Amino acid sequence: MSDYAMSLVYKLALPFFLLFTLPVTQAAAASEPISDVRVVIDVSGSMKQNDPNNLRAPAMRMLVGLMPEDETRAGVWTFAQMVNMLVPWREVNDEWRQNAIEKSTQIHSHGLFTNIEQALQKATANQKQADPDYRRSMILLSDGFVDLKPGKAATQASRQRILDKLVARLKALQITVHTIALSDNADHELLKALSMATDGWYRQADSAEELQRIFLHLFEQSTNRDTVPLADNQFSIDKSVEEMTVLAFRQPGSAATKLQLPDGTTLEQSQQSERIRWLHEDSFDLITVEQPVPGQWQINAELDPDNRVMVVTDMQLRTSDLPNNVLVGEQFDFEARLTEKGEVISRPAFLHLVDGQLVRKKATELNELPLNRRPDEAVYRASLGTGFEAGRNDVIVTMKSATFERQRRQSINVIAAPISIDTTQLEQPSRSHRIEVEADAGLINPDSLSITALLREQDGDEWPYEMLKIADNRWRLTLTDLEPEQDYTLSLQLRGATPEGRQVFLQPEAITLTDNRAVQPEPAEAATPVQEPEANTTETEQNIAEQQETEITQTVAPAPEPEVAPAEPMSDTMKLLIGNAVILFLLLVGIIWWRRQTASAVPAGDLI
Repeated sequence: MSDYAMSLVYKLALPFFLLFTLPVTQAAAASEPISDVRVVIDVSGSMKQNDPNNLRAPAMRMLVGLMPEDETRAGVWTFAQMVNMLVPWREVNDEWRQNAIEKSTQIHSHGLFTNIEQALQKATANQKQADPDYRRSMILLSDGFVDLKPGKAATQASRQRILDKLVARLKALQITVHTIALSDNADHELLKALSMATDGWYRQADSAEELQRIFLHLFEQSTNRDTVPLADNQFSIDKSVEEMTVLAFRQPGSAATKLQLPDGTTLEQSQQSERIRWLHEDSFDLITVEQPVPGQWQINAELDPDNRVMVVTDMQLRTSDLPNNVLVGEQFDFEARLTEKGEVISRPAFLHLVDGQLVRKKATELNELPLNRRPDEAVYRASLGTGFEAGRNDVIVTMKSATFERQRRQSINVIAAPISIDTTQLEQPSRSHRIEVEADAGLINPDSLSITALLREQDGDEWPYEMLKIADNRWRLTLTDLEPEQDYTLSLQLRGATPEGRQVFLQPEAITLTDNRAVQPEPAEAATPVQEPEANTTETEQNIAEQQETEITQTVAPAPEPEVAPAEPMSDTMKLLIGNAVILFLLLVGIIWWRRQTASAVPAGDLI
């Protein structure tokens, strides 16, 4: 490794490097702001192809029918070459709603050109400054690019003014812009820039049939409406509910939805009255009932995850407002509380009977999260962010007791990483890698960003580094003297703030550094047969015959030698007899030797 001493210092400091605390954003539950929703719809001629059945009209009627009264302001604009205020911006009530439903029939596809700049200006003309008492949102639907009559130069200038001036104005007014692209040929880059810069959602509708559901989801992002839990198309209504609105999706052309009352009787479309409003469209029913009967209700229609039951009641569930877009790794303190006529319910005897549940939903996956309340408090608290995955995540809070049920849902778009990473192996005598990181200034403030890296060897050794900022939103790290043919793992940690000022701590997926210049063993080359000339055919055949004879000689095994049968083991009796015979033989030899010695030992006197 280069600069070993400095790396050693970093290594010793590693425990402190890893002990930084995670920043947490406070998402406090405040008083409910007034919803301000502005709908801007493209009516240019290209809509004849992209929305041939004019499904923009029923989608608008659904949106209008869902708007809560009294605490909502709304308006609708259409645009092509010119901009038309289809439904004036004002407080939502029965008169406004009926006018909007009637005007929805004027949505068409006959306009020339596409003046998005003027549409944005006209739809926000009455707004001069931000107002914290309002929650302002815009839903912009278009299927094309900015296209002005004067020509290409004017068109490009208009598009640039949207990015340079209008986006800044919308942010200053705190207007969240949700955009819908109803075509593959739409200006996706512009629509994404509008939504991301204002913390809105961008959605692409692959077909006009998706418009109603997209409008529903964006409506839920733009307003706060109390709902009751819906399970298997069943729901419970309590005595405090003054009005309920049921949204039931159906297959196009299918029979109208029916509602089964707690007493078993059925409510049908033909029973509309002053208390019952019934909007029947080709693919959904929107039913509003004033003073509904308390008890268990049933929707007689197909199960659908987008079915909803929204209620107007003095007993409300209020929660912290979450951002529409967050980064993976962001943490939020989340609060929920029950209110009655605007006042927080704090009666211990009441709260003791309430069960609170917090669920994170990703597609069809449900994960329950801790939601706790201290005995001496009326606030339910939770920490959100851990486990969130890239894409849409629904946060659903449910409060239940034996007498009532309330539910609120918020959807957030989780972004995997606000950076792009590029790695390059350099042409150097020793193995070297260059890592460059570019930040998306629309997602994270480059001036606030610091990036550290942790290099991990195969044996487990780790080396921390600080990435060097080389441009406004670009960082670089060069690693030298790496071991050849060894894989390294590089982990990045990012600390900074979003353009809205939220502190973030991000850890993108680790990078594997592979030695692309390692010497690879050359594969064995297959022997190429050589074609001999025909004149040597006889010689070749003779060589082949000799080769075959040699191969046969080498492959034929020599005749095996006869095997000698192993001797049978000697019995114990035979061993005893042989042993005794040896002893007797030695004894006999000893006697003979003794006699000879005795005979030769004669006294000298006997020899005279």
